[in-house]
Amino acid sequence: MQSIKPWRFYLLFILLGLAALYVYTRTEAAVPVNKPLDQFPQKAGDWTMTGQARFDERVLAVLLPTDYLSRSYANSQGNRLSLYIGFHDGGPDSGPIHSPKQCLPGSGWNYLKAENRDVTVNGKTVPYVSAIYQKDTEKQLFLYWFQVRDQILTNEYALKLAMVKNSVLSNRRDSAFIRLSVMVNEDERQAIDVGEKFISDFFPAIREALPR
Repeated sequence: MQSIKPWRFYLLFILLGLAALYVYTRTEAAVPVNKPLDQFPQKAGDWTMTGQARFDERVLAVLLPTDYLSRSYANSQGNRLSLYIGFHDGGPDSGPIHSPKQCLPGSGWNYLKAENRDVTVNGKTVPYVSAIYQKDTEKQLFLYWFQVRDQILTNEYALKLAMVKNSVLSNRRDSAFIRLSVMVNEDERQAIDVGEKFISDFFPAIREALPR
């Protein structure tokens, strides 16, 4: 078996280093949302908005989104959940997406378990992470994913790779983070069903709001 010459490894490292330097020192265009997120639908299917929060300057200084929404919704069956969408336009004032794997434990939530799942919406498969965390006696199901243009991603490494590719090919580094949270009582499957029904009803609006 022919061994790989060491100089090829050095060449690969140099090329990767140059690619990283190119991506992180160039100036990408700031890409706006298709619709401001405060115009996001307050009602879809059986869901109606019940509240909306605005973050203070201290929280925004950490998250650094260029547009966001934080809302609560309920349906006629009494199911309730919260929705957060954070959009980062990729410009100089836009910060990176913060992984829930770090943010949730940092907010006092203890990780219990997680798995990748998907739901079909109008013939399109929407993958997402289903993660359960607990704080004191409160248990929450978090359903989340990342978006880079038309790509729906469920891990941070794929997010970084997609952003690098998008930067090199299209001079764009915009990305979005979508997260639902549902209270878990005794039936985790019911909480998943509630979250998936919300995704089915609202994914077209999410797709319409975010740039592709």
